[in-house]
Amino acid sequence: MIPPPEDRPDDWSDLTQAWAATPDDGPPLDAALIRSLRRRDRLARLNFLSEIVGALAVVGVMGWALWRGVDLPVVLAALGFAVFALVMTLWSRRGDPGLLTDTPQAVLRSALGQARTGYRWALAGVAISLAGMVFLIVMLWLAKPVAEMRGPMLAGAGLFLAACIGFYLRHARRCRRRMAAHRAALDALLEREGATHVRS
Repeated sequence: MIPPPEDRPDDWSDLTQAWAATPDDGPPLDAALIRSLRRRDRLARLNFLSEIVGALAVVGVMGWALWRGVDLPVVLAALGFAVFALVMTLWSRRGDPGLLTDTPQAVLRSALGQARTGYRWALAGVAISLAGMVFLIVMLWLAKPVAEMRGPMLAGAGLFLAACIGFYLRHARRCRRRMAAHRAALDALLEREGATHVRS
């Protein structure tokens, strides 16, 4: 899974105040936030495509390896890991609402949907990293490399996967904060609109 670049934090409290202070004909759309949503949407689609292509490529390579005479348990272990990663990728993108920017409510709902998807993506990354360590151990056992190489290989891969897990957990925390901010902003906006309708 390809780590996305760090996003600037969204100041939704200021945005909500600005929207709440506008006339009754509707708040203006925030161009900077819409650009940010569109950028995140493009990155997410590119990342999703690369993960799907990567998983399918592994399946193809393992089919070729089986045809070339590689041991069946090795091929099955690699296929199992690739299928698991593919399922996690599809799960992380389920329920994606897409990108709508025609109204402030749609902007906030899109942002909330992006944050939820990002949170699931981070959880999927943690699961795939843990499965990667299991896969490596299985491969080292099946392939039976030189005994003195097993320790360094496990140590190096363990450090790398631990760093990946740390990144994914940090990204999950950021997404949780964004979800809370988006929900609060949306609730405030809907409350303002409800009060406006009551007055009218």
